[in-house]
Amino acid sequence: MKKFLITLFLIFPLFAEEVYHIEPGDVLEILILGEEELSRTVMVMHNGNISFPLIGEVKIAGLTTEEAGKLIAQKLKNYFTHPVVSVILKSPTLPHVSVFGEVLRPGAVEYQRGLKITDYIALAGGPTPDANLKGVMVVRFAEGKPVSLKINVDEILKKGLTDKNFELKSGDWVYIPKKFRINWGIILNTLALAVSVLNLYITLERVK
Repeated sequence: MKKFLITLFLIFPLFAEEVYHIEPGDVLEILILGEEELSRTVMVMHNGNISFPLIGEVKIAGLTTEEAGKLIAQKLKNYFTHPVVSVILKSPTLPHVSVFGEVLRPGAVEYQRGLKITDYIALAGGPTPDANLKGVMVVRFAEGKPVSLKINVDEILKKGLTDKNFELKSGDWVYIPKKFRINWGIILNTLALAVSVLNLYITLERVK
C-alpha cells in the first residue's frame, strides 16, 4: 500500500495537489495595504490576465492567490517601496466535476470538497450495466494540458481500497468506458455466410 502511494505521488503529483489555482472567470479581490484607492475587485479574463491600475495587464491564471499577490507586488515596486498585496478568491469558476461515459446521468456534477472518484460516479446516477469499472480514466488539467490516470474502480469497491480512491478537484473529468462484449450473433452469421460461400466454391469447382 505504501509503495503504491509513493508511486502515485511521484508520477502524478497533480492528483495530490489540494491548493486552488486561479482560472479564467474567477472573481478576485485585490487589496493593497496602505493604498486602499488601488484595491479593487477584478475578474480573470479568458486569456488568463487581469487588468490592474499602474501595471496594466498581468497573467495570473495557473497561480495560487499567494503567488498572484507576490507577482502583483513585484510589478508595483516601480511605484511603491514595499507594496504589500493580498489576493482573495471571491468566486471560483468551474465548480464541478464532469462525469462521462457509462453512467446513468452523464454530465457536470457539482463539486464538493472531500468527495472522491466513487462519490462522483454515484452522484452521476451510478454505473450502467455496460460500465467497465476496471478502466475508469480520471483527467486533470494543468495550464491547459491534460494529465490522465487509469483507476480500477471495480477493485476499489470490491476490496475497499480507500487509498486508491482519491479526492477529485473542480474541473476534473471522469470517464467510464464500456465493457467489451462479443456479439455472437454477428460472428455466427459471418461464419454461416463463409460456409455458404465455401460450399458454392466447391460446387463450382466440381462442375468444372
